[in-house]
Amino acid sequence: MHPKEKTSMQVDLRDNFPEVKRLLAEQHQQVPFALAVALNKTAEHVKSEELMHMQSVFDRPTKYTMSSLYVKRATKQKPEARVWIKDSDQPNHYLLPQIYGGNRPLKRLEVLLVRIGVMRSGERAVPGKGARLDAYGNMSRGQIQQILSQLKAFYLAGASQNATGSKRSRAKRVKEAYFVSTGVGTHPYGSHSWLNGRHSQHLPRGVWSRNDFGAWGSAIKPVLVFVGSAKYRRRFEFFEVSDRTVERHFGGYFDDAFAHAMRTARPAGDAK
Repeated sequence: MHPKEKTSMQVDLRDNFPEVKRLLAEQHQQVPFALAVALNKTAEHVKSEELMHMQSVFDRPTKYTMSSLYVKRATKQKPEARVWIKDSDQPNHYLLPQIYGGNRPLKRLEVLLVRIGVMRSGERAVPGKGARLDAYGNMSRGQIQQILSQLKAFYLAGASQNATGSKRSRAKRVKEAYFVSTGVGTHPYGSHSWLNGRHSQHLPRGVWSRNDFGAWGSAIKPVLVFVGSAKYRRRFEFFEVSDRTVERHFGGYFDDAFAHAMRTARPAGDAK
């Protein structure tokens, strides 16, 4: 270039700020929708993972247990989703010790046994060899009713299943009678046979059954054995499962929901 030649440079700046503002406005409008969708999908995913975890840590969980979780869905106005246990506000909910650890709360049967003075409040009732268990390993309701009826617990609970003095009721009790042992060496109630413990007890604390086979004799089996307060270790890792699931899947759900919202969004300024 000759030193005397003059050079010039033109710069043409044209801003597209209005277009950028429009895009940002559209994106801002779609965020609450995408966030609610992502939260709800993540919450359902968390629930699914929790149910699979429950099947792996619990032995034959019942349908009641497998339907114990609920999802509270998020909205655009309130972007909060929640997965938790139904009726968890009850302090004696049976699943809470599985999550937090600690003492197992008293079951309804145990509450009634404590109320009539058969069992101590610090004890728990464990099924024995004479207990009839269902497919999930729990005592059958029919046997529980028989025990409570014969021990007069239902009377205190306001129910009507008390054993009566009818011939039919007495005949049932002859074949299978339930009685309480207050522990080896104790003299529980004084004066009458097995039901009231006339002699010094030689059986561990609990509810026992005496089955009469007529000329073939009788058999005694433990139905409920009273043990010290049962402490649960944490085995339902509810929070760990939920944290892992949220960390792995929320971002992807949000990206998909936001992209879908932007594809289907009306351009700003379009007539409604």
